[in-house]
Amino acid sequence: MELILGLFGLVNADVVFANTGTATWLVLTGLLLGKPIGISLFTLIGERLFGLKMPEGMSYCHVVTTGPLAAIGFTVALFVSTTAFAKPRPVQDSAKTGALANFSVGTIAIVE
Repeated sequence: MELILGLFGLVNADVVFANTGTATWLVLTGLLLGKPIGISLFTLIGERLFGLKMPEGMSYCHVVTTGPLAAIGFTVALFVSTTAFAKPRPVQDSAKTGALANFSVGTIAIVE
């Protein structure tokens, strides 16, 4: 099911993989760093400010690993890249390529 859904998103995203540039690396870096930092930071805020507790047996290693897994969802990144860049080519395609490249994050999360 996930494979079919991913292929559906890829076909409908209208991405040209030949356009890889600065926007590709910016989007990919934002997803790879921003998600783990944001999830970890808000977990810490939840614990310190609101007195929330993580489930028993869960550590910040698990929280940080959740960040890259959260980055795999690429539909919002594709929508934002389409909306942010009015001209369809080549910067828009470069940003879309970065959003789709985050599928490689699954292997990073498995290694962690």
